[in-house]
Amino acid sequence: MAGVKADDIFLFVQVVEAGSFSKVAQQQEITNSVVSKRISRLEAALNMQLMYRSTRKLSLTDGGQMLYQKAKLAKTALQEAQDAVTGYSDTVSGKIKITAPAVSARLVLNEAIAKFCKAHPEIRIELNVDDKVVDLIEDGFDLAIRTGVLEDSSLMARRLVNSNWVIVGTAEYIRKNGLPQNTTQLEYHNCLLYKNETSGPAAWRFSNDNEEYVVQVDGSFCSGDLNALRQAAKADLGLAYVPYALVHDDIENGDFVPVLADYTAKKVGIYAVYPRMRQPDLKLRMLIEHLRDAYHEKSSYFY
Repeated sequence: MAGVKADDIFLFVQVVEAGSFSKVAQQQEITNSVVSKRISRLEAALNMQLMYRSTRKLSLTDGGQMLYQKAKLAKTALQEAQDAVTGYSDTVSGKIKITAPAVSARLVLNEAIAKFCKAHPEIRIELNVDDKVVDLIEDGFDLAIRTGVLEDSSLMARRLVNSNWVIVGTAEYIRKNGLPQNTTQLEYHNCLLYKNETSGPAAWRFSNDNEEYVVQVDGSFCSGDLNALRQAAKADLGLAYVPYALVHDDIENGDFVPVLADYTAKKVGIYAVYPRMRQPDLKLRMLIEHLRDAYHEKSSYFY
């Protein structure tokens, strides 16, 4: 390992995670040729090729993959050490990479994070909006906003707010198909199904006299995008069981009619989640508290 520079190894990790030399060059404010030369210098020092380069993408050799996995852990450990020191300072700085679902981003996070960045100009935040559940450690995220049951024991979580769900349909759909008076009548309705539902998209949760039960429903449309279900319901296609936050304004405007409101029982927590292996540093703790306050300011949208 003589001649190997730690900075080159960390630059290699950045290149792998960014997927291109040019992105890293922009991040580091250096030229593409400098990035290329430093990766070549690392390969020469290690006496092995680390990646295959093409005009379209970069791919790792077996040696490159092994180095990346080990170096990523070292980079994380170094970041934790820096964060620990930063935690004792009067100022906070650094980068926080967040993944969050679309509904929360639109309703709360976009504005809340912008305000946080304005208040703390030394902190840089990267927000990735995606309803898919990603691997925080594998994909390099510091924080995730997640809804529902948390099954990954390697993660720590802070509850931000509870989110009630509601069944809605348009007045036109109800005029044509009738308003269900009880859950058994859902078999006569086109129920729009949420594909990412952990209990199965066709299993709708209800309660009666404080006793919860599940009704199996069916419909002609299924999607992993909650907004797609909202749009389909708005097009008079059927009934959708969605977060109240998603359709709050639609209900207030009269575009949607709540259905079986006395029976709906789905309530899930919205959490700030971070890897257990990484204790939250000062800037992450500050952001989580800021987001919790932002959700509670919008509590009327959630329950």
